[in-house]
Amino acid sequence: MTAVSHRTHPISPTEVDYRPVLERVGTNGAAVDLGYLTLVSVTGSDAENFLQNQLSNDTSGIPDGQAQLNAYCNPKGRALAILRLLKRPDGGFWMLVPSDLAESLIKRLSIYVMRAKVDIRVDDENALIGLIGKKPESMNASEFDYGGHFARTVVIGQPDALDELADRSDALLGGDFWKLCDILSGLPQIYAETVEECIPQHVNMDLVNGISFSKGCYPGQEIIARLKYLGKSKYRLCAATAEAQKPVFPGDPLFTAEHPRQKAG
Repeated sequence: MTAVSHRTHPISPTEVDYRPVLERVGTNGAAVDLGYLTLVSVTGSDAENFLQNQLSNDTSGIPDGQAQLNAYCNPKGRALAILRLLKRPDGGFWMLVPSDLAESLIKRLSIYVMRAKVDIRVDDENALIGLIGKKPESMNASEFDYGGHFARTVVIGQPDALDELADRSDALLGGDFWKLCDILSGLPQIYAETVEECIPQHVNMDLVNGISFSKGCYPGQEIIARLKYLGKSKYRLCAATAEAQKPVFPGDPLFTAEHPRQKAG
């Protein structure tokens, strides 16, 4: 995936009060640098059937222009990645995944291609940018509704076209704004530090349309279905505000002042 070049420094939510930025996006919206995500192409005549047999959601019914939430799990139902699946104009698919998981995801999926006519690789030809707020009337690129509590769009196209789009936007925001919108929308993500830590229900994938319980088998499907119909999730994702003495990173254990030796999350 080609990076979009920016003439200005993207704004971070730690540098400004993020609330008015998200609430008062102007007529041209705000462009978001999504450099922390990687675009992976899945093409070939068997691409849709292959993904249907690998991912947690029903890939046969993705509407055009919609980013579908999915989990990719190991046979024990533990999430190896949480990704967005997008339909390409040529009939193939794009997977939008955290960059620290892209290589391992491609390698693992490739093991199961076997004789299927499927090609999985990082898309080095197209660039990627996010939009928060109103979309421009015309864009020479593919656009996808991202979902959540904010009006967000993922735009994929040639770098020059996306550079122009960024220049026309009211503001250029850093990728942490996109992560913040995910958090405020209750949308989960898995990073390298949390791979195989969670069953999809632990991070509320069943509550945000990230799992289909009516499709066929996929890795971990039996465990995930058993938890839905016969069990009760011991963990759930929740949003919280914390004051810490040092930065908190994915996978870090959290403790409360009242119970400093008992992990709270």
